[in-house]
Amino acid sequence: MKSDQTPKYDQSSEPVICRSLTDLERGGVNTDPAQEDRSQRKSPYDDLMDGSFDGVFIYDSKTGRLVDANRQLLEMLRYSKPELQELTLLNIAGIEGEAHQGQIEAPMTASAERLGIFRGFYRRKDGLLVDVETNSTRIDYHGSSAVLVVVRDVTERRRAEEELEFRAIVMQDQAELLDTVEDAIMVRDLEDRIIFWNRGAQERYGWTKEQALGRTVPHLLKTESRRPFEELKAELFAKGSVAGELTHVTRDGARIVVESRWTLRRDRQGKPLAILEINNDITERKHIEKTLEMAKEELRMRVAERTTELQSANERLSVELERRGRVQELLRKAAERYKNLFDNSPIGIYRTSPDGRILMANRSLFRMMGYSSANTLASLEAEKGLYEPTYLRRRFLNRLRRDGRVQGFEAAWRRPGRPTIFVRENARATYAQDGTILYFEGTVEDISERKKAEEDVHSYQQQLRSLAAELSLAEERERRRIATILHDHIGQILAMSKIKLGSLIESSPSAVDVGSVKEIREYMEQAIDYTRSLTFELSPPVLYAFGLEAALEWLSEQIMEQFGIICEFENDSQPKPVSEEMKVFTFTAVRELLANVVKHAKASRTKITVRRVNRSLVIHVADDGVGFNPSKLKSHLYDNQGFGLFSIRERIRHLGGQMEVKSIKGRGARVILEEPLAV
Repeated sequence: MKSDQTPKYDQSSEPVICRSLTDLERGGVNTDPAQEDRSQRKSPYDDLMDGSFDGVFIYDSKTGRLVDANRQLLEMLRYSKPELQELTLLNIAGIEGEAHQGQIEAPMTASAERLGIFRGFYRRKDGLLVDVETNSTRIDYHGSSAVLVVVRDVTERRRAEEELEFRAIVMQDQAELLDTVEDAIMVRDLEDRIIFWNRGAQERYGWTKEQALGRTVPHLLKTESRRPFEELKAELFAKGSVAGELTHVTRDGARIVVESRWTLRRDRQGKPLAILEINNDITERKHIEKTLEMAKEELRMRVAERTTELQSANERLSVELERRGRVQELLRKAAERYKNLFDNSPIGIYRTSPDGRILMANRSLFRMMGYSSANTLASLEAEKGLYEPTYLRRRFLNRLRRDGRVQGFEAAWRRPGRPTIFVRENARATYAQDGTILYFEGTVEDISERKKAEEDVHSYQQQLRSLAAELSLAEERERRRIATILHDHIGQILAMSKIKLGSLIESSPSAVDVGSVKEIREYMEQAIDYTRSLTFELSPPVLYAFGLEAALEWLSEQIMEQFGIICEFENDSQPKPVSEEMKVFTFTAVRELLANVVKHAKASRTKITVRRVNRSLVIHVADDGVGFNPSKLKSHLYDNQGFGLFSIRERIRHLGGQMEVKSIKGRGARVILEEPLAV
């Protein structure tokens, strides 16, 4: 039945049609057969039956024969009305046995007006049973005693109830089962928030269920994977499951490796509902995998010995011999796989005795040392000093004995007749039960190319710093040359032109257009002022005439005059001898810092402090502006394209100084330049 055909119920859960029947009977219905022909008279129940969304039928309370039914009941049981009127109540009731038959016959003999609500089955025309709920009421139908039955198809409802009951049992069993396993099991929603956290997860990661629920897995466990987290989720939604290795961080900060299996759970419509994640801690397994690789030769020897024992066994053990032969083959193949990994690994793998003798090593290690095999190396034992690798050196061995492990140890290996190589080593000590060292195991990675690349990068950086310094000096020399030309030539020409125009006006006022000449003279004055300003901007003479402190003080005055920002200058008046290059750089750097304050800081006050501290010149440039985040500082302050803090830092490093930036959002900024003095 469709959901929009569900009959209305009041608080007593009784169909409204049954109450309407009662009201109709109380209102009085003329059932006298003498007044109207029964076959031509319309039943007072017809409108109620036609208007009901449930199936409704009427049967004779004495014979049980069906006398009338609405369209909904006919469609439910697949009968036509004439076919249905040939049947009795027992023909459609899907109940067998005498005890059940009594339940059907009871309404025929009962005296109550309302016969109650029953659950049962009705049989369709094709023999299938329909799960129904019926509500019966005794009525007077055309002068005869009859029963009106309202029938509701509850097949889907019962099926849903059974499924819900089954799901509840299964979920309870699953929850109890998941809470007993040792694996970390969690369920998260589609936004990765944790909605289930078993006891194994609590013991593995350290967070209780209350602490974990509602938090997202990637942030709580700091998930790391060889593939992006979102890519794993995309595969999960595409395939329904995904498996692989992940790295997690526990509550106490320990990093563990887990074998993780994700399964997408869906609802009955097939829509994604939640993600089941099962994590098995394989950290220890990862640690012993290297040991297993080292032990493959011993394993092969044991398999061979076991094979000899099996071949000499009695004939009566033939069945057991066959079984063990299969085991032997499997172990042989496994050992072969491990041997291939050991021999073909590009990383050198070795085992040495406590005194440094090589007990086992792969070909990659011998190639790094410059020898073809262990035999060649052993024949040159007396020349050990020529090829001595790191693991034979006293400092390396002492560290191994003290700590039991060495990780990321970088060193240079000298090789006979070959260039020195740089390596990165990891090693650990294996102890006997009494605490003595049995042997050392380790890996060696050739990092010569990386070292060469680092040296090249360092060399390029030095060259770039030198080029930048030379470029800056060349730029300053060119600025000074242009400023000299402007001052000594163009400025003088303009000044002489202004004087000549004044003389012309005074000597021959009637011979010239005085107004035009005065206008030209005003233009000349503007050109002179602009030339003087440009000269100071390109290369302020005060820097070369009076020194760095005077130039910085003049610069602070220019900031106040041109931009209205209060700029204080403080000098400790101690001698500060600096080189010409350092003087030019310092003035340029402070000027750029003040330009950044004007453009970006939105400051009302700034201060320049110049002090001598021991053998260093220390300059502070501070403001009360909006500030910024120094950690996000990259190549330029506030992303401007000027001199930039990055360029200042590189230049001052090249000159032997350093720069420090301090700033808090909303509380201004302070840049500290520390430079060596020429003493």
